Amino acid sequence: MVGTAAPGTERLRVNQVISENTKQTVVRGTVAVPDPKPDVEKVLSTDKSVKVRNVEILPDKVIVEGTLTLQIVYVAFEPAQSVHHMHGSINFTTFVDVPGALPGMDVDVNVELEDISVNRRTGNPREFDVAAVLEVTAKVTEVMDIDVIVECPAGCVCETQEITVDHVVGTGRRQVMISEEFDVPREKPDVEKVLDADVKVETTETRVLKNKVIVDGTATLSVLYVGMLPDQPVHSLHKTFKFSEFVEVQGAMAGMDVRFDLRVEDVQVEVVKTPECFRLRADTVLKLTANVVEPRQVEVIEEINMCPGNTPTFTTLKIDSLVGENQSQVILRDTFAPPEAKPDVEKILETRVDKVTVSEKRIIAEKVIVSGFVDAQVVYVALEPDQSVHAVHRRIPFRTFVEVMGTRQGDNVEVKTNVEFVTATAGRDGRISLELVLKVTARVTRPMQKDVLTGVSPAATPTPTPCPPGETFQYTVQRGDTLFSIGQKFGVSLNQMKAANPQLTDPNRLTPGMVINVPCVAMG
Repeated sequence: MVGTAAPGTERLRVNQVISENTKQTVVRGTVAVPDPKPDVEKVLSTDKSVKVRNVEILPDKVIVEGTLTLQIVYVAFEPAQSVHHMHGSINFTTFVDVPGALPGMDVDVNVELEDISVNRRTGNPREFDVAAVLEVTAKVTEVMDIDVIVECPAGCVCETQEITVDHVVGTGRRQVMISEEFDVPREKPDVEKVLDADVKVETTETRVLKNKVIVDGTATLSVLYVGMLPDQPVHSLHKTFKFSEFVEVQGAMAGMDVRFDLRVEDVQVEVVKTPECFRLRADTVLKLTANVVEPRQVEVIEEINMCPGNTPTFTTLKIDSLVGENQSQVILRDTFAPPEAKPDVEKILETRVDKVTVSEKRIIAEKVIVSGFVDAQVVYVALEPDQSVHAVHRRIPFRTFVEVMGTRQGDNVEVKTNVEFVTATAGRDGRISLELVLKVTARVTRPMQKDVLTGVSPAATPTPTPCPPGETFQYTVQRGDTLFSIGQKFGVSLNQMKAANPQLTDPNRLTPGMVINVPCVAMG
């Protein structure tokens, strides 16, 4: 339970940024064409994605484990030159140096794919050498209680400023398993053996109730399997399903804001045999973390003068301050004919969205520009005597903007998308008309770092230093220390402290655990 702040102070519980850093890393590996697939003559397209599988915090370091996934469409090296699809993945492990990080703290990791090359090996049409450049960013935070002084001490002169912070009401964590059993699509062969499975989860809506947070989301499952056919071809299928879960957060109330983190910890897919057919069962383990916050405006003291006989203590607030959040809806329409290799359409069976990709997010004055594309799939009955079932894929680009008042260049922006509606119809001319409604949400934050007054105490008698004058000794920085307060403790001026520590790029930013030099002064 949070204690009561002393009179003249206000207790803030904030998600303090301990440190953050970015590192570039190169991932190399080889992906091979599965045995049932023909050799490759020419690569038509390559879709790639990066997924973080596990994150571990060590002292001053964050370990990141992930998977680089490739979806390659190619023309086969055969007389018919048919088009095929293959799937490959490369696991990687890297680390980011984050000074001040300790086990038990919270970490936010973002991995961006900056560049990738996929080249067929000379003399081997069944293997590809892959080299990818990743930018890995790790931000380590810790929930802290900070008592800020909001009333100027008697006899002192203070300069104040009103700031808005996200006060952390409470944090809740929960591990859940979501299970789904479903049929193999009609156009796909039955499953003999599952080779690989991956799942992508997205949050579509969060609701804060009393002492509880409800989350609704979607899980898109990708399964690579061996088909139950004589030549044992390798196929892939996708299945999207919805889920709803909750996390208990003491102190949460309706109307408060929530920061929700949804992470996949494991996914298993197995074949379920019934008398009628073969089905698949997917069990996905999710880790849910909910931070409930409420904005709080506080008049903090950022400078104190004319306060004889007293020593002020300042604490650095380093947080992400919310600028604003808003949504916009985009209606996308596309009319197209099936590819030449596909038969005409008689009846649409199913329409679904496989993936929404945000390729660009850019801030201009009070707006967030968002660009990307939607990958959709339409399953239909062919206009042929055997009425075979076929599927066509379509990529639809989009570009929109979201108004966020107060935002400016340099702010941080997080964009989430959700497909609210999708449908397809077949026209008399054999063309397919696709329509969907896409909701785009933009959340803008701004890093804020400010020294605030957290204590005033009578000036202390300088502590004798344990070394001869003219030399220095090492001191380990404690939480709340500043270069000024450390110098006062040992009777050293601020300028002397700065001169003894030329390695400090920013003397105003000290991290707990950092070792600095303190000059020795004459005693007495």
